[in-house]
Amino acid sequence: MAQIPDLLSVSIKRTAVDPFGRLGSLYDTCQDRVLQPLDISFEKPPIHFPQKTKCIIEKGYHNQQRNPLEIIGINEHLRLSLALNIISKHGITSAMNYPYIINQYTRVIHYTYIHQEEELPNDFLLIQTWLETMNPGKNATHFITGVSWGIDIVIFLQLPTDENLITIIDTTLDKYRAYLNGDCDHFKLTRDDIFSYTKLVHTKVYSNIPVLNENSTLHDIFHNITRRKLNHSEHQQIAYTLCPLQSIFAQSLPSTHYTYIVHDISNEGEFEEYLFDLSRSLKTLENYFDEDMSSLLCGHFKDRLSNAYKQWYDLKTECNRTIDELASLVTEMRSGSILYQSLKDTLQNEEQIRMKNHIKSLTQDVNDLNAKGHLISDLGHQEIQYCNVIERHVNENDNEESLKSKLIIDQNSDRVLCSNDQLNKANPELLKELRHALVEELERNSKLRLTYADFSYSSFELPNMAVIPLSKYYMKKIPKQSDQLLNADINSSMSSVSTTAASIPMNASVPTNESINILLLGEIGVGKSMFINSFVNYVTFNTFERIHMEKPLVPIPVSFFISVGDNFEERLVKYDDENDSKNENFDNSGQSVTQQCKSYVFHPNHNDRSKLRIIDTPGFGDIRGVDQDHLIMEHIFEYIKKISHLNAICILLKSNQTELNSFLPICLERLYEYFGSSIRRNLIFCFTHTRSSSYTSGNAGVLLKDLLPSLPIRKIPLKKKNTFCFDNEFLRYLIALQNHITFSDQNREEYETSWTKSVLEANRLIRYIRKNLTAIPVPNEWEAIKRAQIEIAQLIHPLLETIRHILRNIIIRKINSMKVSIQLHSEDIPLDEREKDNYEDQHLPYQPTPLDFLQNYDVSNCPLAKKQNEMIKHLSFLYDTSAEFGYFLAYCTVYSNGNPFLTGLFRLMTEEKNVCDEYSRSYMNMQLVESLKALSFNYEECMKTFKSDRKRFRLSEIQERIRYMYTYPLVSAYVIEDQRTSNGIY
Repeated sequence: MAQIPDLLSVSIKRTAVDPFGRLGSLYDTCQDRVLQPLDISFEKPPIHFPQKTKCIIEKGYHNQQRNPLEIIGINEHLRLSLALNIISKHGITSAMNYPYIINQYTRVIHYTYIHQEEELPNDFLLIQTWLETMNPGKNATHFITGVSWGIDIVIFLQLPTDENLITIIDTTLDKYRAYLNGDCDHFKLTRDDIFSYTKLVHTKVYSNIPVLNENSTLHDIFHNITRRKLNHSEHQQIAYTLCPLQSIFAQSLPSTHYTYIVHDISNEGEFEEYLFDLSRSLKTLENYFDEDMSSLLCGHFKDRLSNAYKQWYDLKTECNRTIDELASLVTEMRSGSILYQSLKDTLQNEEQIRMKNHIKSLTQDVNDLNAKGHLISDLGHQEIQYCNVIERHVNENDNEESLKSKLIIDQNSDRVLCSNDQLNKANPELLKELRHALVEELERNSKLRLTYADFSYSSFELPNMAVIPLSKYYMKKIPKQSDQLLNADINSSMSSVSTTAASIPMNASVPTNESINILLLGEIGVGKSMFINSFVNYVTFNTFERIHMEKPLVPIPVSFFISVGDNFEERLVKYDDENDSKNENFDNSGQSVTQQCKSYVFHPNHNDRSKLRIIDTPGFGDIRGVDQDHLIMEHIFEYIKKISHLNAICILLKSNQTELNSFLPICLERLYEYFGSSIRRNLIFCFTHTRSSSYTSGNAGVLLKDLLPSLPIRKIPLKKKNTFCFDNEFLRYLIALQNHITFSDQNREEYETSWTKSVLEANRLIRYIRKNLTAIPVPNEWEAIKRAQIEIAQLIHPLLETIRHILRNIIIRKINSMKVSIQLHSEDIPLDEREKDNYEDQHLPYQPTPLDFLQNYDVSNCPLAKKQNEMIKHLSFLYDTSAEFGYFLAYCTVYSNGNPFLTGLFRLMTEEKNVCDEYSRSYMNMQLVESLKALSFNYEECMKTFKSDRKRFRLSEIQERIRYMYTYPLVSAYVIEDQRTSNGIY
């Protein structure tokens, strides 16, 4: 007779990553996931209350990277499953997403409190009998025979670099550890202790109790741990005891059933180290991209950053694909389908080596960009302008005189610090001294213009740092320093570095090659093209007499009727260039004459080398509807990506119009979404046809003043300084003269007055832009993706709460349709109706396919049926939206927290399960838990499908969906409430 095995002796322990395991639940150890529970009937076994506590503190090491999950004692096999995304991270295992490098300034506190333990009877024959009647299924390898409940929490702390503070903080942490472990009866913090933990650089919490993750200070963390030790209803699973099914069926089934092969840990350890290195490298890049480097960089550096981001995006996609392939191999290896050698061969192939090298080179490039961005920013804070000498055409052929002529405009006011990255790295103290000396000289002479000339990308080999021209003050401050360029081998050279020139910010009073870029927007027929034609002449010709004598500049073809003679005969006047006229459509009334965006570049006057670029755009208010207007905005945004910055956005209106176009508020909101809130400072308003309103903004100004305060974009300025009044009739007059039409002397005087006032306004506009406005960078694709990431993150909680709200009402309506009385706290459960719950009135952008499990809640032959069907449609739509947003965050951005929607669904399930456990298992709440679980399962399957299909969402599609969700009534109500809470408004 075969020996009956002891179940405990063959069991293994697993951290409870999946929070839905119960006694008797089946478990797939190959993929570390809980399967469905078995319908086992047994007397409830006794529950033990060991109330065991363990608190340990781990320190990071210098130059020794450590896996966060290894530090907190997560099983090696489970770590591998998490690293390969075989199972979603939850609870303390989310520490794998810890965004910072663990080093000598890192402290990790791991606290575990086991309040209760429950287990199945250690009766082999009884359990074997149960299992033989249940047919566990082919995916299961184990079943849960024990569950530990309590609090499991991991706290990551980043300490300051001050050694004295570190000593004090470590002492304070040890007091907390001793208290939580029960090693001391009295717990008292000194003033130094309290002061020390306020100096922590960063605190991050991961726990099996979601509410603990929200704590951000040590005081709050330990206070809440103490409170929740006493609140047993909040305790969650900490660990599972797993018994192998193969040990139960060893006598009756083939050995290939319920297989889980435990490989040599050194093999999986080697594999895990490879994945950890890959993850750490990607995390380093991720941290760089999370920093707002774009705001620090200028010119070609922005292009390099954008290119680096595209490489990162492709790398991330490639890495995700590789991890999916490796995950499949590991699963097969654990089930015995393949040998470990197959996995080892995959790790050592050429593609893996190439990918690792690519990551290494990209990391170095982004690190250099980050350092350059901070250098430019620091220089700016010291009022030192950054200049890439490539912009000044410096090369290996330059000598002393030519070099100075290219870098110095005025010997008396210019101070140029010449250096490069290599020199800065070799002698950082000298760089600091030189910058400090320049700033001190600036304090004595405010008229100085300080420039940092960067030779890092030039073929000119700079032997030493130097300041030119060398002032007496500078020599006095640093006597050891001489004019190093004079002693250097000026003609020395190095291999040319291919790069694009960076723009050099210059003082507005100094002639520069800088472009002033103005985006011109307005409704159809407002006269944008005529305005540009007029503006060119305002800033080109000094006097009315001169433009009257010469041929006017008309860069955009025009066509208009003019009344002539005593009988007011109408004559058609045209003035165009055959090539330019292709962009103008004069034939379709109600559609924009300007068909596509086009830039017109000219010099404001002959004494100014700067360029003025006005971007003409198609008008909004198209008869084809608001969708066409949105398409026009998309076209505009796509077009302006070709330029680096905008100095102003000009909204053009007719002073005599009696109403504003309904798309104007939408246009302003789209600008706000694309550029951010700071765009309002760069808005200017120009009014045409102002001769009839005595050269004022007229009725349009009044309408605009009423409109702006009602918009979501607050504090849009509308003052004299950013409003400009023009009358462009003089250009019609000049063009008519070119067409041999004559005018009276009185007409000529009126047009001259119009010209004079408009010229004054044009010059005032240019001065205002130069003096008062800071150029705003045009967001590239990387910045747009980052903004979408932020907006989606803000929608996570509102979306999930709306899903729960609708799902609860769907269940209650189903219950009511069956006339089932459900009670909670001995009171009937009412429908959770809200003011905005009129689903029939809420237009969806498409008709979604209802989720399969929602068919169980169909209501037929009942007055509730119509609204129930509408709610199911809306729930399915919100599910689709959450899935698309979640996939976009996980696979199209550098979002570091996994899939927050899936984590949020787990949170909802946990909260509803707690309601069941605390207030008895009401039918409605049990249905809600099961429905949320089904929703989570569908969500995970949808993610897998997206990944296998290599689904790609266009950024414009995601942006459009984000805009829609902010207008969806239930979601928008939650967004407003979240914002009130975050601002302290209740």
